[in-house]
This record gives sequence, C-alpha cells and structure tokens, in this order.
Amino acid sequence: MVKQCVECGKEIKEETDSDYCSKCDEMLDKQFESIEDNIIVYKELLPNEIDVLNKFEKEDIVELYIRVFDNFREEGDLTVEQAKILNTIKGTFDLKEGEIGKDRVVNYTEVKKKVVRDECPDCRKKIKEEFSFCPYCGTKLKL
Repeated sequence: MVKQCVECGKEIKEETDSDYCSKCDEMLDKQFESIEDNIIVYKELLPNEIDVLNKFEKEDIVELYIRVFDNFREEGDLTVEQAKILNTIKGTFDLKEGEIGKDRVVNYTEVKKKVVRDECPDCRKKIKEEFSFCPYCGTKLKL
C-alpha cells in the first residue's frame, strides 16, 4: 500500500509513522517554531496559526503550552493578553489539567483582577488607574 503525504500528496517512500513527507514535515516544524516565537514575542495567536497547530500531535501542543506558560511567567505576573493566549491554546486543543499541570492552569478572572493599569492599552500613554477613559485617545478603560 502506497502512503501519501497529507500536505503535498507526494508518495512517502521511507518507513515512517508520519503522515507527512520529510520535506513537508520539516516545513511544518519550522512553522511550529515560528508560531511559538510569535506567541512569545507578539502575544498573539492567529487563526491560520491554529490551523497549522492542528496538524501536530497533542503532546506537541502540550509541550508548546508549557514552554509558552513558563516563558510568560519568567516575565512576571501574567497579563490579560498572555492569559487569553494560554486559554485559547488550552481550549482549542482541549488540554487538561493533568496534561499541563495544575500550577499552569490560568484563571482568566483572577488575572484580570491583578492587572494594574498605568498606561492606556490603546495609545500606551501614562494614565491613572482610576480613569474610566483615556484622556488622550478616549479608549474605555474599565474592565
């Protein structure tokens, strides 16, 4: 029986458990690394990146979540943006507490309560925490 790469359709000649030829497997690995870097640097996870991550095994996603969580924690307390990303990964890929560790489960409500607002999230100018609107750009500030 001939096995074909699910990505490019080429015949997979070597013995492997992978559904991808070596060229596509290498390309996907590079995309995975790029997605992880984007999550850590830009604090975002785009829908097309989720599509790419869906091509990976669950254990790869668990390892990604753990590395991203640990990287975010090295920066200090989790921000709302970081919590959203972690919860997106956890929810999208149905990660369980037993897989990621109880200490890595993010309670988004608790993170929101800890956020101290000393700059506008939109224009990034310094503001007072008690402001309801940014006096510079008018962005609504209360969570």
